[in-house]
Amino acid sequence: MNQKKAFYLLSSILIFFIGFSYSQFNPKPTEPVIITIDNSAEVKQYKSNLLNLQLQLDELDTQLITSLSELNTTKQKLILLSSKVQVLEDELRSSQESYNLSESALKENNSKLLELESDLKITKDTLSNSEMDLELTLFELELANKHLQAQ
Repeated sequence: MNQKKAFYLLSSILIFFIGFSYSQFNPKPTEPVIITIDNSAEVKQYKSNLLNLQLQLDELDTQLITSLSELNTTKQKLILLSSKVQVLEDELRSSQESYNLSESALKENNSKLLELESDLKITKDTLSNSEMDLELTLFELELANKHLQAQ
């Protein structure tokens, strides 16, 4: 283990002296190298893509606004139609109630009519019987009159 530590220590010292001696032989500093990258084509392509995406976004935004406007218009129409349906349902309910009242009045009138027809038949039968009694009485009176004239 001690040998390892000694090896690392000697290696570190050797590397330090190599670096120091290199810096002594190379006194002038290194000049920075400026690399120019011509990526103007890529930048133009990126800007073009960005512009196209912006135009598409604007178009989609316009379509969204139009769709929302149409949705609001459709919503208003739906509200109007639902109110019309409610009015029609109320009118139908009122008409149904009127029909039911008329039907009950008709049934009542039909029962009164049947009762009156029954009374009329009874009256007609009574009148017919009375007419027969009257004719019989008239016949008896004529017989009695003839019998009185014959005596």
